[in-house]
Amino acid sequence: MNSTKLTLTVFTLIASSTLCSAAEAPKAPAATATKGEKPPASPGWIIVEEEVWRPLRFEPLRSLDMARSHYRRNEESAAANEIDKATSWLKLAESTASPADKEKLTSVASELSTLAKDIRSGDIVAAEKLDGELGKAAQALAGWHYSRAKDAQGKNNDADAGHDLELAAAYLQHAANSAHVEFGPDVQEVITRTYRHGKLTSESATVQHDNLGKDLQQIEKAIHDLGEQMVKAAKVAKS
Repeated sequence: MNSTKLTLTVFTLIASSTLCSAAEAPKAPAATATKGEKPPASPGWIIVEEEVWRPLRFEPLRSLDMARSHYRRNEESAAANEIDKATSWLKLAESTASPADKEKLTSVASELSTLAKDIRSGDIVAAEKLDGELGKAAQALAGWHYSRAKDAQGKNNDADAGHDLELAAAYLQHAANSAHVEFGPDVQEVITRTYRHGKLTSESATVQHDNLGKDLQQIEKAIHDLGEQMVKAAKVAKS
């Protein structure tokens, strides 16, 4: 995305706090509008400035955190609502993902939907199971943002690559916390630099192309390693 105030079309959060999938969402009207102008009204869509959109990218992370927090306070209905929100964001990501990322996002979204239904029906869901499902969702989102960052880097758009790398690091940390996994010092250094200190959150921040490439390699390795550890942990839990 350009750093200018570019209007973006995003899905409206409906009363149930879910988003329509791209396939079901109403299409934007055919009438044209110049950059920065609001197109003709269309039900189900809102127009926001780019500066507003950037914080919204963290909404799935917030929903995953809140789901865990509500469930541990025995607030099952609120937890299920937050899981529904996260599921909707996963479906939105799925609509723009590569085939490999799409398959994982679709699977995780389905599992989260089932989890929310189980919680609402009064089924007892172990905290470990909840953490595992939320962790898989965060890991899938990390992979999606990594792919976007990799694609942006290939187009020499280091600013966009940096923003998606920041998000990949954020979701990776959440997934690692859910799975009770600690990263090695190299990966942790990248996560700390891009996420906790927010060096890439400012529009005026610059990203060194060579450093970005190294960071992407570390994030890719972390996504792969975390995925393997989560699979092993799931097998142990079933045995």
